[in-house]
Parts: sequence; structure tokens; C-alpha cells
Amino acid sequence: MVLFKTEDLSFTYPTADKKALNNVSLEIKAGELVLLMGKTGSGKSTLLRMLKKELSPAGTVQGKVINNSRATAFVQQNPDTSFVSQKVRGELAFALENQSINNDIIAVKIGETASFFNITQMLDSDVNTLSGGEKATVAVAAAMICDADALLLDEPFAQLDPKSTQQLISLIKRVNGELGVTVLLSCHSCEGIADLCDRIIFLENGSVIGNDTPKKAAENQMLLRFFPAYTQLLESRPLNVKDAIPRASELREKPFAKAPAPQASVTAKGITFAYGKRERDILSSLDYEAYKGKINAIIGANGSGKTTLLKALAGIKKCYAGKVRLIGKAAYMPQDVRYLFTADTVAQEIETEAAEKFGLAKQLNQHPYDLSGGQMQKLALAILSRQNFDILLLDEPTKGLDYENTQSLKAYLKGLAMQGKTVILVSHDIDFVSECADYVAFLADGIIAALGERREILSSLNFYTSSVRRITKPYLKSASSVEDLL
Repeated sequence: MVLFKTEDLSFTYPTADKKALNNVSLEIKAGELVLLMGKTGSGKSTLLRMLKKELSPAGTVQGKVINNSRATAFVQQNPDTSFVSQKVRGELAFALENQSINNDIIAVKIGETASFFNITQMLDSDVNTLSGGEKATVAVAAAMICDADALLLDEPFAQLDPKSTQQLISLIKRVNGELGVTVLLSCHSCEGIADLCDRIIFLENGSVIGNDTPKKAAENQMLLRFFPAYTQLLESRPLNVKDAIPRASELREKPFAKAPAPQASVTAKGITFAYGKRERDILSSLDYEAYKGKINAIIGANGSGKTTLLKALAGIKKCYAGKVRLIGKAAYMPQDVRYLFTADTVAQEIETEAAEKFGLAKQLNQHPYDLSGGQMQKLALAILSRQNFDILLLDEPTKGLDYENTQSLKAYLKGLAMQGKTVILVSHDIDFVSECADYVAFLADGIIAALGERREILSSLNFYTSSVRRITKPYLKSASSVEDLL
């Protein structure tokens, strides 16, 4: 049975100069697990929203959208934007209460759903106190509680650390395999989920450029760039780490020698921070250094305090103990970049020259909120680039960015470092950190548990490390990126 079908579907946003979707024809069968991939702004989010009539964006539509599902659940990229209740229990009950369902039935459904999604212990927790992974789980549970037979997920892994990403992938697998729910999700990286999918659909400039099984798609040179580094590196095109490790024995690494640390331009000594007098310390007597002319990355689990540390360094959060010292002027990009937008169009936010530099020349007439997640990230960087900063602080800068734009960001940040600027970034994208950073700090339990050169730190970690390191660990001493290989 075909659950979703589009026939020559085209869509144009009201102020856009080109189509967001261009003659898209595809079918999603009942029970399938399908991955939707493509560059930033390729139309992934737009297509997902078109499949659920209530969420279809305003604009010009041509062609047909057929939805044969009984109930379609939709989970947005940022769960915080969809939560309507303070407590987890209220979030689960909301949709049921809107359908005037009996309270006794609601109690049963909440209990059953919480048990399946393993969130019973957090039913009475405030949503705002949950980690990113917990919020993602609650968002999926709340979407599925009305007995949906289809689940649409827009960039569900964008704000998750490696551990939380794997937990959510396992949850998606259960929803699909144990409940028979049809799942269609968009993402920029298929690591950890490619081998679980029935098909991968690739979009570019609003058109379908590929629609095949993961194995066949990986053999297509045009589509290979969408796959993990180990799939691209090894001729057998493995789709997971387990299959890649035996074949990675052929790889060799460049020599690595630890260099003396350069001049520190940002120093934190004994800083301690809590969000309330009776709350636990998020940062606890923490010491940290970031270096001038270098890209300094901070990694760690969801809820470990990375964003709090970044805000403390930027002076946005005031610590009740310790000191922060910055040499130079700092600029800060928050995780939710919409806080930086103040105008009605991209053209009013930035100059044409900056739009061309950051790949937004075709979006000048669009409202910033109508941009894709990746385009919003680029606009935020363009806005900050106008500030005469010495230190740039970035919270999850690769969120929503495809491989090509991630490489552009890498080049931009390396250019800043070459100019003597200090870059400090918080990221869950360990592969980006492995390619971009000079120094890496691992934050755990409110302190910097490890700080050193990129290869030194990433080779010492088992879970918060890169895909290249995972497959080469049995054979190589410290290689953590493709650039470390011979």
C-alpha cells in the first residue's frame, strides 16, 4: 500500500525567486523507513511539511500530494519550538485532551506510551530540565500517542550528541519495526542509520536526483558525498562501522608530534555557575584556555554544560565564582540563531556582497524565518561577520548544514584563525571537529576533563570521537580525520 505519493509536485514560497520543490514525484509505501537527504535548502523540510496538510507552508503549489495515512505525526527539528506544556505528562496529554478523550483513557495511553518510550521516570519533570536526547524522545512520544501510522522527522539528530543520536536511532528502529509505523526522516548525515533504511531519497535544488537502496546509492559516485567518511574511503563502501573496521587495516596515518601551546586569548579560572541558588552547579571550579589564531572546540554530552560555558565566556552568564579573561572583543552566535534576526528580509539583514560570500544571494527577498535551518546558520554568520571581533564564539555552527556548506564553514573558520582570530565552537558534530579544530576540550561533570591538540584528545576518547577514529583505532595511533591519513 502506498501511504504517501506526490505527482509532479512543485512549490514556491511567496517571496522566493525560485521553486523550493520542482516536479517531485515519489512514493512512500506503508511500513517503510525512508531517509531524505540533500544540501541545505534542497527542499527536504518543505517536502516533509507538504506531506502533512496542516503544516503545509503558504505559497504556490502545483501537482498533487496524496496522504493515505490514518494519522501522520510530525516532529520538528527543534523540539523546544513544539512543546506546549511545562511538564512531560502535560505534553503527552495535550493532543489527547484536544480530542476530548476521557481522562481514564488518557491515563492509560500516557502510561502505555511512557512505558514504550522508556520515559516513565520523567513524566513529572519540567520539559526545560531535560537533555537534548530526552527532549527528542518526549517529542516523538507526544507525536505518536494518538496512534499515528506515519512519522515524519525533520533533522531529528541536529542537536544531539553521539550517544543521544544512537539512542534516538534505536527508538526510530523500534517504532518502525515493532509498531509497523512508516517513517520518513530528513538529515544531512546518514551515519548509524543508512543500513537500517529501506531507501534513501536525495534532493537537490528541489528535485529528486536519487531514489534507491542505501547499498546501491553508495555505489553511485554522484551520491557518495552524502555518506560517512568510511563509506567514501573504503572501496567496499561499508554502511556502518562494524563492516568498515576489518577493511580499515589498509589505511596508514601521517606522523603526529605534539606542539607547544600557543598564546591563550581566553582564560577561565575556577568558574562556577548554577541556574538557581538551590540548583546543582552546571560548571564547577572549571579551568579552561582557548588559543589565539586557533580553532578551539568544546565537546561533551547533552546537558554537560557546553552552552553554559560558552555563554559564561561571552559574558552572557555571570558566574558566582571564578574569573573569565578575554583579550579582545568577542562576538557570540547562539544555538537558536533566530535571536540575531531583526529585519523582514535577508537583504535588510546583510549586504549583497555578504549574501554572495555566504551563499545567500538567491534568498535576498526571503524572510529570515522562511530559510532552511542551514541557511539560517549562514545568515547568522554573515551578520556576525560585520562585527570587528577578535574572538568568535559559536554554539553548534554546523546544525542544519550539509557536507558542502560544512566544508565552506571550515574554510571560513580556518581563514579567521589565519588572521589571528580566536574561534571557540561548541559542537556535537565530532566529524566536523576532527576536520576543523586545532584544540579540543572535553567537558564532563562540570569540568574540563581533557584539553589538548585535536588528535591527542580524540584518540583518547572511545565514544565522543570521529568516525575515522572508530574504524582506525585497532590499527592507527591517533588518526581522527581523513586529513590525518596518508
